[in-house]
Amino acid sequence: MSSAKREIVLGVGGGIAAYKACDVLRRLQDLDFSVTVVPTPSSLNFVGSATWEALSGKAVTTQVWENVEEVKHVSLADTAEAIIIAPVTADLLARLAQGRADDLLTNVISASKA
Repeated sequence: MSSAKREIVLGVGGGIAAYKACDVLRRLQDLDFSVTVVPTPSSLNFVGSATWEALSGKAVTTQVWENVEEVKHVSLADTAEAIIIAPVTADLLARLAQGRADDLLTNVISASKA
């Protein structure tokens, strides 16, 4: 049996409930998941990148065009066992339903089979 942790992408939408996703992150870690947080740019108005990086122990990016050499949306889509979005705003849900991929989170979701 592999000792590698299972990977979860935690997408965070831009609602006031974004702060509750901090607890979701901790609970997933308690279940021994490796969690990569992918916040929408607007969610950073509620919980900043520094908080997500401190809690997850991983760098946080929100745009496809950051660190392009990593092709982050493809690598996250390929390694994620599941994608959890908490909270999901009406705007984010509408963008996903329309197939719009205008930030890192929506690109990861579009590229993923999870």
